[in-house]
Amino acid sequence: MRVLPVLLVCLARATCASKVLRPQITTAASAELKQHSRLQLVALPLAAQSPAVPAAINARLIPMLREGFSLRGYREAPQADLRAYYWLELQITPIDITANMAPPAPLGPYQSVQRLQDVNATLHLRLVTGPDRVLWEGQIDTGLSPVWNSDQQLQKACDALLQQLPSSN
Repeated sequence: MRVLPVLLVCLARATCASKVLRPQITTAASAELKQHSRLQLVALPLAAQSPAVPAAINARLIPMLREGFSLRGYREAPQADLRAYYWLELQITPIDITANMAPPAPLGPYQSVQRLQDVNATLHLRLVTGPDRVLWEGQIDTGLSPVWNSDQQLQKACDALLQQLPSSN
């Protein structure tokens, strides 16, 4: 019976995790953006107060961004005229599930505590040219829980955000 509360919480989290992704464009696309097609991906470090992004998540994010930019007509180049700054902000919320039940044998009181984490992320993307002139900027929130589904959720977030980016000529 201890499994039932855990399954119910997991089912509720899975239902909530399938929310509609809504990209937020903080700087609308400049007309100058269509003139640029060569870019350089640059990871920005976060401030010390936010949780550090695991290297595994960052390693999976880079190919997703490269593929998304490629589909929009942008190519990575050493002599890029456009820099694409990206960073992830993580929000980690602990979830404790306590189930107090009598044991099947007379062994005394029993307490089970399941410690889970709810991980959400905000992906930020900023396209800059020259002396830090912002041509486009957007962000999107996504869940990264459960861990076995985080790659798919991150891919959907990348795709949804990059679909808001105008194609290069």
